[in-house]
Amino acid sequence: MKRKLVYCTVDDAPCDSDNSSLLPTARCQIDYEPTHFLRCHSRKNDPADIQTQVWQCVFEPNKDDPMKTANVVATCGGNSICLINVKTGEVTGKFRSKDLREMFYCIAWTTLFVELVDPPQMNILAAAGARGTLHLVHPDGGVAFFEHRIIRSQKVTVSSLLFHPKRCSILFCAMSDGRVLVWDIGSPSPPDYNTQINHLLTLEARLEIFKLIYSLQGNVLMAACTSGVCGWIVTQEVLEKKQDRLPMLKFQFPRKHIQGASETQLVDSLEVVGESVIATKCVLHGVIYLWDLKATLAASGEEHTAITVTPICVLSWSNTDNYFMNMGCHPEDKGTFHLTDICRHSVAGLLACGDDRGALWLYSLKEVLQKKEHKLAVQPMAILDWPDITDLNLDRNRKLRLDVYDIVVDSVAVSCTGKYLVAVTNNNMVCIWKRMEQMRS
Repeated sequence: MKRKLVYCTVDDAPCDSDNSSLLPTARCQIDYEPTHFLRCHSRKNDPADIQTQVWQCVFEPNKDDPMKTANVVATCGGNSICLINVKTGEVTGKFRSKDLREMFYCIAWTTLFVELVDPPQMNILAAAGARGTLHLVHPDGGVAFFEHRIIRSQKVTVSSLLFHPKRCSILFCAMSDGRVLVWDIGSPSPPDYNTQINHLLTLEARLEIFKLIYSLQGNVLMAACTSGVCGWIVTQEVLEKKQDRLPMLKFQFPRKHIQGASETQLVDSLEVVGESVIATKCVLHGVIYLWDLKATLAASGEEHTAITVTPICVLSWSNTDNYFMNMGCHPEDKGTFHLTDICRHSVAGLLACGDDRGALWLYSLKEVLQKKEHKLAVQPMAILDWPDITDLNLDRNRKLRLDVYDIVVDSVAVSCTGKYLVAVTNNNMVCIWKRMEQMRS
């Protein structure tokens, strides 16, 4: 039985839903309920806009502990960025680009330490997309304080943004033409926010890039590309000396054969899920690969230009032929695999990925990584189906129900405790799920 949810308003959509259980596991049962489904990126604030795609969602980091998250999630879609309190469903902030042609594809958070500010920790949100313009926002200050065109070509877009996990002012910007531009955004501070970004280096993948991640294990920057995964070893010395000509690593995954021909290894999503474990989703493979970066580099020897990846585990996922559905994950501790027991405490160590039917596939990393061998693909811990939505605004405008079309989940974010899941879709929805009471099976 599908859950029932009533969508009410543009910026706040509390829902009423019946309590139905999900797929049980051998040790415990995890249940999430839809609490707020919002349509807050609408063009011209149209409450029945189902055309605008919401591309990415990222939880705001806790200023005092980078391993924790706040109750605010940032989302981007159309020419706007929204900040949403996941507990209340309230849209607490919204920023629009002055350029009506802008379409935001990606966002990234960082916490800067500014000596003259009290408290000195300041969360900054970077955003970019179709127009090749970098925007910097200080949500607590209520201002978008910086805007800079980092690429002039109208055919090239910014496809992914990522701040360095340790050097918090270093920003990696992936371009659709295969370049990664590396910038230092400095230390802007209120009330003037004087900002002079400094270009450090340019990396060349020569392949279209969809997602960036950075592993502190080996200081490897990795890019999901149209043909596998590319990588570069980007150390502090490289950044300081602005060394452009870095050797490129090329990671290759198991090949799948379709009607006698091998498909190209298009990788549309990457996540760091442990100190050295990487999750990778190849289009048309119907699985998510978990592999050990440190062991893979060690096995390749000194020659890193073409590296064969041997997965330590394969997670069963949708057989869809749709692309660009980004995984979300928040390990309890990126420095260890020994995650807290999800049944007794929290659902930390949770990997989530949406599909093209509006469903969320959930995997327990603790359950997966503690087993030494997996002869078969690991099934998801639970699958959250798209709820049965009564959309009053669509009814008033005589539009078809959302589930008449494919509902593609473009991105998923997981809070640090696993209490909240946020998914954003191609039909202009921000979907907030809350974990309910856990029970022993």
